Amino acid sequence: MEDIKVLNEKSRSNYFSSIVFFLVVIISTIIFYFYNNHLKNNIKTIQEDIVKIEKNIKEVESDKSVQIYSLIELNKKVINSYEAMNNVTKFINHMNVIKWKYKLEFYWFDLFKWEINTNIKIISNLDWLWYQKTRDFIREYRLDKKALFDLSFVNWVEWMDEINFKVNFKIK
Repeated sequence: MEDIKVLNEKSRSNYFSSIVFFLVVIISTIIFYFYNNHLKNNIKTIQEDIVKIEKNIKEVESDKSVQIYSLIELNKKVINSYEAMNNVTKFINHMNVIKWKYKLEFYWFDLFKWEINTNIKIISNLDWLWYQKTRDFIREYRLDKKALFDLSFVNWVEWMDEINFKVNFKIK
């Protein structure tokens, strides 16, 4: 008898735990269902907001002044580089300063892709003065804080009645 009583209590306990588990599952399902519906509604409103914003963006982009501004912003780096390259008079004036400061003669110069190539001639009656002018120009110009150009390595020098050498300036 006692075994039957214990068995009945166990089965009742299992029965109640099954009912509690079932109720927890049903309640959590209902909660998740309503939460899912809430999320779906939020997603719908967000998608509607996105459509409105995209429509507003298209309206703004159709404005000609905004289109021009966006093109300028997109190509700002290129525009600035072309603007800087158009400072040819500034470069020529700077080369004129170099000419007078170091007493040099420029044959010609070529401005291409942010580089200026030129030949320099130094004319003097004294051999040691030629050397000194060349040395001073190469040394001092590289150290000059106000220089508009970086002086590349001088890899060609001709010395006969005068000193000729080719220089390459890179625009800073």
